[in-house]
Amino acid sequence: MDDTKVPPRAQMATCPKCSHKFRFRVVDDLEPAPPQEHGASGPGPSGNGSPGPFGWGANPMGDQKASGPGAASAPGEGQADPMAAQRAAAAEAWKRLQGPKKDDGTAQADASAQSSASPAVPSADEPAPPQPGFGQPGSQTYESGETAGGGTNGAPTQPEPWAARQAANQAAQSNGSPVPFEDLPAHGFFPGLWGTIRMILTKPSEFFKRMPAHGGMGKPLAFHLLLAEFMVLCQYVWSMAGIGATAEYLGKPELMDMGLGVAGAAPIALFLIYPLLLVLRLMVMTGVIHLLLLTLKAGGAGAEATFRVLCYSAAPLLLGVIPGVGPLIGGVWSIGLTIIGLREAHRTRISSAMFAVLVPILLMLAAVIGLLQGMVHGGA
Repeated sequence: MDDTKVPPRAQMATCPKCSHKFRFRVVDDLEPAPPQEHGASGPGPSGNGSPGPFGWGANPMGDQKASGPGAASAPGEGQADPMAAQRAAAAEAWKRLQGPKKDDGTAQADASAQSSASPAVPSADEPAPPQPGFGQPGSQTYESGETAGGGTNGAPTQPEPWAARQAANQAAQSNGSPVPFEDLPAHGFFPGLWGTIRMILTKPSEFFKRMPAHGGMGKPLAFHLLLAEFMVLCQYVWSMAGIGATAEYLGKPELMDMGLGVAGAAPIALFLIYPLLLVLRLMVMTGVIHLLLLTLKAGGAGAEATFRVLCYSAAPLLLGVIPGVGPLIGGVWSIGLTIIGLREAHRTRISSAMFAVLVPILLMLAAVIGLLQGMVHGGA
């Protein structure tokens, strides 16, 4: 700062950073009062505008160094350079005042230059950022065992349930199907058939949960036809032996004439026509049940999954080997397995699966009962 801008009697300055006031010069550094020319020794004020009793450089606190005997005995020394001490003190004060600010700015500039020149290195005390891993955002592995990529903001995106299920189906097909009957080269025909039946009858929830929702309809259809043909063949054998079908034990000969009366039909009709009727019945039941599931917003796995559940739910038809009540028990058991299979395959509520299965069955029973009543009244 220019010294001319500093008031001549200013003694205190304020730090611009901490607002602390300090004395940057004392009155001793000011210009001493000029000596009086005519030897006036009185301290009173002069008429020509001379300084008062303290003089120009007098200390108002009582310090009289500038006007003491030393100053009077050496007037020439005080007049040699009267502003030298003042300039030196002011320069030193402003140097102390401006020095830290300049140093701080330089340090900040150096620090910013260093940070831009070298990459940031975390200190030893800072914890390392978590790497993508098991259960971390951005990881492809979740605690449920399913895999999916992270979202656009780094958060994990939960995979679509049927996309994940389709990926699991493809993995199961590449490594061997969890259904033994669909992997006959590895299990063999009869071991694969029996292993599938045993899994369905003993652990239905686990079987249908592991069953691929997609993978073809041929093998499930073959499984269903084999068991249905086996049941009808057993009925045919018991009928030829004179034991009769279930309807005989119920005391309704009219029912035998309508077949359950398939057991009394010719063998050619048993092995050619009946499979075609089974396929047609499967297709119709699949369409009706899946339509009801879609109405309840519960058929997310697709119509193929519904078809596969209906096919594999025929495992209890193996009880057709028991004369009399075997087919009846097998049919009721098959309905229960269908409900469980739809719940597991479509990941839906048990109530939705029951509604989709029982409504068509009740409608068919009502139609059959009405038809039988019409036949009975017509015959009478």
